[in-house]
Amino acid sequence: MRIFNKDETKDSKEDTQAGAKNSEAQNSGSPAEEAYEALEKPEEASASPEAEKSPEARCQEEKQLLMDKYFRLAADFDNFRKRNARQMEENRKAVLEQVLLDFLEVTDNFDRALKSAKTAEDMSSIVSGIEQLSKQFFSILEKYGIEKIESEKASEFDPHRHEAVQHIETSEVPDNTIVDVYKTGYALNSKVIRPAMVSVARNPDDEAEK
Repeated sequence: MRIFNKDETKDSKEDTQAGAKNSEAQNSGSPAEEAYEALEKPEEASASPEAEKSPEARCQEEKQLLMDKYFRLAADFDNFRKRNARQMEENRKAVLEQVLLDFLEVTDNFDRALKSAKTAEDMSSIVSGIEQLSKQFFSILEKYGIEKIESEKASEFDPHRHEAVQHIETSEVPDNTIVDVYKTGYALNSKVIRPAMVSVARNPDDEAEK
Protein backbone atom coordinates (compact mmCIF):
# COMPACT_ATOMS: atom_id res chain seq x y z
CA MET A 1 0.00 0.00 0.00
CA ARG A 2 1.26 3.44 -1.03
CA ILE A 3 1.51 6.16 1.54
CA PHE A 4 0.99 9.77 0.25
CA ASN A 5 2.80 12.53 1.97
CA LYS A 6 1.46 16.01 2.48
CA ASP A 7 3.28 17.46 -0.53
CA GLU A 8 1.85 14.89 -2.95
CA THR A 9 -1.69 15.45 -1.61
CA LYS A 10 -1.34 19.18 -2.03
CA ASP A 11 -0.03 18.78 -5.57
CA SER A 12 -2.92 16.44 -6.42
CA LYS A 13 -5.54 18.95 -5.21
CA GLU A 14 -3.92 21.72 -7.19
CA ASP A 15 -3.91 19.57 -10.34
CA THR A 16 -7.59 18.71 -9.84
CA GLN A 17 -8.58 22.36 -9.41
CA ALA A 18 -6.55 23.37 -12.47
CA GLY A 19 -8.26 20.69 -14.57
CA ALA A 20 -11.67 21.85 -13.43
CA LYS A 21 -10.87 25.42 -14.36
CA ASN A 22 -9.66 24.33 -17.82
CA SER A 23 -12.85 22.30 -18.29
CA GLU A 24 -15.03 25.32 -17.36
CA ALA A 25 -13.02 27.52 -19.73
CA GLN A 26 -13.59 25.06 -22.58
CA ASN A 27 -17.35 24.73 -21.86
CA SER A 28 -17.90 28.50 -21.57
CA GLY A 29 -18.01 28.93 -25.37
CA SER A 30 -20.39 26.02 -26.05
CA PRO A 31 -23.33 26.46 -28.54
CA ALA A 32 -25.87 26.06 -25.76
CA GLU A 33 -24.50 29.02 -23.87
CA GLU A 34 -24.27 31.10 -27.04
CA ALA A 35 -27.93 30.33 -27.80
CA TYR A 36 -28.89 31.31 -24.26
CA GLU A 37 -27.06 34.60 -24.64
CA ALA A 38 -28.81 35.15 -27.96
CA LEU A 39 -32.19 34.70 -26.29
CA GLU A 40 -31.29 37.29 -23.67
CA LYS A 41 -30.21 39.79 -26.38
CA PRO A 42 -32.56 39.21 -29.37
CA GLU A 43 -31.94 42.67 -30.85
CA GLU A 44 -28.32 41.77 -31.38
CA ALA A 45 -28.88 38.19 -32.56
CA SER A 46 -31.67 38.79 -35.12
CA ALA A 47 -31.13 41.94 -37.12
CA SER A 48 -34.02 42.94 -39.55
CA PRO A 49 -33.36 42.01 -43.24
CA GLU A 50 -34.89 45.34 -44.33
CA ALA A 51 -32.45 47.22 -42.15
CA GLU A 52 -29.58 45.48 -43.90
CA LYS A 53 -30.79 46.63 -47.37
CA SER A 54 -29.31 49.76 -48.85
CA PRO A 55 -31.55 52.69 -49.91
CA GLU A 56 -30.76 51.91 -53.55
CA ALA A 57 -31.98 48.32 -53.15
CA ARG A 58 -35.20 49.45 -51.48
CA CYS A 59 -35.80 51.96 -54.27
CA GLN A 60 -35.30 49.28 -56.90
CA GLU A 61 -37.83 47.02 -55.15
CA GLU A 62 -40.40 49.83 -54.94
CA LYS A 63 -39.78 50.66 -58.59
CA GLN A 64 -40.37 47.06 -59.62
CA LEU A 65 -43.61 46.90 -57.62
CA LEU A 66 -44.88 50.09 -59.25
CA MET A 67 -43.92 48.85 -62.71
CA ASP A 68 -45.77 45.57 -62.13
CA LYS A 69 -48.85 47.49 -60.98
CA TYR A 70 -48.65 49.78 -64.02
CA PHE A 71 -48.44 46.87 -66.47
CA ARG A 72 -51.40 45.14 -64.81
CA LEU A 73 -53.49 48.32 -65.04
CA ALA A 74 -52.47 48.84 -68.67
CA ALA A 75 -53.48 45.26 -69.53
CA ASP A 76 -56.83 45.67 -67.73
CA PHE A 77 -57.56 48.93 -69.58
CA ASP A 78 -56.66 47.38 -72.94
CA ASN A 79 -59.03 44.48 -72.27
CA PHE A 80 -61.77 46.94 -71.24
CA ARG A 81 -61.24 48.95 -74.44
CA LYS A 82 -61.50 45.84 -76.60
CA ARG A 83 -64.63 44.64 -74.79
CA ASN A 84 -66.22 48.08 -75.17
CA ALA A 85 -65.40 48.17 -78.90
CA ARG A 86 -66.90 44.71 -79.41
CA GLN A 87 -70.04 45.70 -77.50
CA MET A 88 -70.48 48.87 -79.56
CA GLU A 89 -70.07 46.91 -82.79
CA GLU A 90 -72.62 44.32 -81.65
CA ASN A 91 -75.08 47.09 -80.73
CA ARG A 92 -74.59 48.77 -84.11
CA LYS A 93 -75.24 45.53 -85.94
CA ALA A 94 -78.34 44.84 -83.85
CA VAL A 95 -79.81 48.30 -84.61
CA LEU A 96 -78.97 48.00 -88.31
CA GLU A 97 -80.61 44.59 -88.44
CA GLN A 98 -83.80 45.94 -86.91
CA VAL A 99 -83.90 48.90 -89.32
CA LEU A 100 -83.47 46.61 -92.32
CA LEU A 101 -86.19 44.28 -91.06
CA ASP A 102 -88.59 47.22 -90.80
CA PHE A 103 -87.83 48.35 -94.35
CA LEU A 104 -88.19 44.82 -95.68
CA GLU A 105 -91.86 45.14 -94.82
CA VAL A 106 -92.02 48.15 -97.13
CA THR A 107 -90.26 46.15 -99.83
CA ASP A 108 -92.86 43.41 -99.54
CA ASN A 109 -95.65 45.95 -99.97
CA PHE A 110 -93.86 47.43 -103.01
CA ASP A 111 -93.84 44.00 -104.63
CA ARG A 112 -97.57 43.59 -103.96
CA ALA A 113 -98.27 47.08 -105.31
CA LEU A 114 -96.37 46.34 -108.52
CA LYS A 115 -98.31 43.13 -109.08
CA SER A 116 -101.58 44.92 -108.48
CA ALA A 117 -100.61 47.82 -110.79
CA LYS A 118 -100.09 45.42 -113.72
CA THR A 119 -103.69 44.27 -113.55
CA ALA A 120 -105.40 47.39 -112.14
CA GLU A 121 -107.73 49.31 -114.41
CA ASP A 122 -108.31 52.24 -112.08
CA MET A 123 -105.31 54.61 -111.71
CA SER A 124 -106.77 56.05 -108.52
CA SER A 125 -106.23 52.72 -106.76
CA ILE A 126 -102.58 52.71 -107.85
CA VAL A 127 -102.08 56.25 -106.58
CA SER A 128 -103.74 55.33 -103.31
CA GLY A 129 -101.46 52.32 -102.93
CA ILE A 130 -98.36 54.44 -103.54
CA GLU A 131 -99.56 56.97 -100.96
CA GLN A 132 -99.96 54.18 -98.40
CA LEU A 133 -96.43 52.95 -99.13
CA SER A 134 -95.07 56.47 -98.71
CA LYS A 135 -96.78 56.83 -95.35
CA GLN A 136 -95.44 53.48 -94.20
CA PHE A 137 -91.93 54.39 -95.33
CA PHE A 138 -91.87 57.73 -93.51
CA SER A 139 -93.44 56.25 -90.40
CA ILE A 140 -90.39 53.98 -90.16
CA LEU A 141 -88.09 56.98 -90.61
CA GLU A 142 -89.89 58.80 -87.82
CA LYS A 143 -89.58 55.72 -85.62
CA TYR A 144 -85.81 56.12 -85.76
CA GLY A 145 -85.83 59.89 -85.17
CA ILE A 146 -85.76 61.19 -88.75
CA GLU A 147 -88.02 64.10 -89.59
CA LYS A 148 -88.54 66.37 -92.57
CA ILE A 149 -87.29 69.94 -92.45
CA GLU A 150 -90.10 72.41 -92.99
CA SER A 151 -89.44 74.23 -96.24
CA GLU A 152 -92.76 75.66 -97.36
CA LYS A 153 -92.98 78.34 -99.97
CA ALA A 154 -92.78 81.90 -98.59
CA SER A 155 -91.39 80.61 -95.27
CA GLU A 156 -88.28 82.33 -93.96
CA PHE A 157 -84.92 81.06 -95.19
CA ASP A 158 -82.82 79.52 -92.40
CA PRO A 159 -79.13 79.01 -93.33
CA HIS A 160 -78.83 76.37 -90.60
CA ARG A 161 -81.59 74.21 -92.10
CA HIS A 162 -81.73 75.30 -95.74
CA GLU A 163 -79.19 75.55 -98.54
CA ALA A 164 -79.78 78.25 -101.14
CA VAL A 165 -78.94 76.89 -104.58
CA GLN A 166 -80.46 79.83 -106.43
CA HIS A 167 -81.59 83.43 -105.85
CA ILE A 168 -84.66 84.56 -107.73
CA GLU A 169 -85.62 88.20 -108.22
CA THR A 170 -89.32 88.44 -107.45
CA SER A 171 -91.81 90.66 -105.68
CA GLU A 172 -94.38 87.93 -105.18
CA VAL A 173 -92.89 86.84 -101.84
CA PRO A 174 -90.94 88.78 -99.21
CA ASP A 175 -87.21 89.10 -99.52
CA ASN A 176 -85.10 86.22 -98.14
CA THR A 177 -87.95 83.74 -98.21
CA ILE A 178 -88.20 80.37 -99.92
CA VAL A 179 -89.52 80.40 -103.48
CA ASP A 180 -89.23 76.73 -104.34
CA VAL A 181 -87.95 73.47 -102.82
CA TYR A 182 -85.74 71.31 -105.02
CA LYS A 183 -84.87 68.64 -102.48
CA THR A 184 -86.38 67.91 -99.09
CA GLY A 185 -84.10 68.20 -96.07
CA TYR A 186 -83.99 65.85 -93.10
CA ALA A 187 -82.93 66.00 -89.46
CA LEU A 188 -82.01 63.11 -87.17
CA ASN A 189 -82.97 63.74 -83.55
CA SER A 190 -83.08 67.51 -84.27
CA LYS A 191 -79.63 67.41 -85.93
CA VAL A 192 -79.62 68.38 -89.61
CA ILE A 193 -78.18 65.54 -91.65
CA ARG A 194 -79.20 67.01 -95.02
CA PRO A 195 -80.30 70.62 -95.50
CA ALA A 196 -83.20 71.35 -97.80
CA MET A 197 -82.15 72.56 -101.28
CA VAL A 198 -84.19 75.71 -102.00
CA SER A 199 -84.35 78.84 -104.10
CA VAL A 200 -84.51 82.14 -102.22
CA ALA A 201 -86.36 85.32 -103.15
CA ARG A 202 -84.55 88.59 -103.74
CA ASN A 203 -86.76 91.65 -104.14
CA PRO A 204 -85.75 93.98 -107.02
CA ASP A 205 -86.75 97.10 -105.02
CA ASP A 206 -84.20 96.23 -102.33
CA GLU A 207 -81.49 95.88 -104.96
CA ALA A 208 -82.37 99.30 -106.44
CA GLU A 209 -82.18 100.95 -103.04
CA LYS A 210 -78.69 99.53 -102.50
